[in-house]
Amino acid sequence: MPPLPDELLRHRVELLARSSVLRRASPDTLTQIAGAATIAQAEGPDPLYSEGSPALHVLLLVRGAVRLDATIRGRTVPTGWYRGGELIGEEAAYEPTYRATAIPLSPTSIVQLPAGALRAALASDAALAIAWGHLEHERLVETQLRLGALAAKTHIRLAGFLLDYARRFGSKELETNKLLLVDRPTASQIAAYLGVVRQTVQKDYDKLEELGGILRVSGGLYIHPAVLERIADQEGPPSSR
Repeated sequence: MPPLPDELLRHRVELLARSSVLRRASPDTLTQIAGAATIAQAEGPDPLYSEGSPALHVLLLVRGAVRLDATIRGRTVPTGWYRGGELIGEEAAYEPTYRATAIPLSPTSIVQLPAGALRAALASDAALAIAWGHLEHERLVETQLRLGALAAKTHIRLAGFLLDYARRFGSKELETNKLLLVDRPTASQIAAYLGVVRQTVQKDYDKLEELGGILRVSGGLYIHPAVLERIADQEGPPSSR
């Protein structure tokens, strides 16, 4: 592959630095990865990659949202929901095939990082390798907790989801010890993530509002973290938080 023009290379380095993991790499390592990267767009419902297919790239999400689905005992289970600045398909750095299927939930922009280039970077950059190891551990724990939470009552799982969403995707803190969710997810998106039907999400919203964990208003959704934490911890393993 011919070298990229300096301006384009700098732009790709800036994109990679949006990742909390990749920014741990040295400037030289980040530049090397950026030189091998490509940018792609996804507009339709087709997966970005499929479970069991050859793991050729790790993807950095620049724009949009993606759900990961994995097959567990013959059942398709959502195992993660990721947005801009996050890596998916990180197993490509070490494994021959993808563990899950990546489903775009909106028009998505991605940076494709070749697995070979990442393996070389991880072998030569200790700081990046440590950050990558932490990422792998966090994803494994998240998946185990989420799978364990499938046995919990659905409103308990929704409480854990809302706490996770506020932590990862942003909220505005209010003086009343409540949080206003930024860019509130739709009931359909939550249903797809939790593996339930949309009507179940609406009923669970009603239950959480009855318990004082949320307040639905015309301007958005207010959550009461302390109440939701108690609800999420009532039975079984909590959803990833």
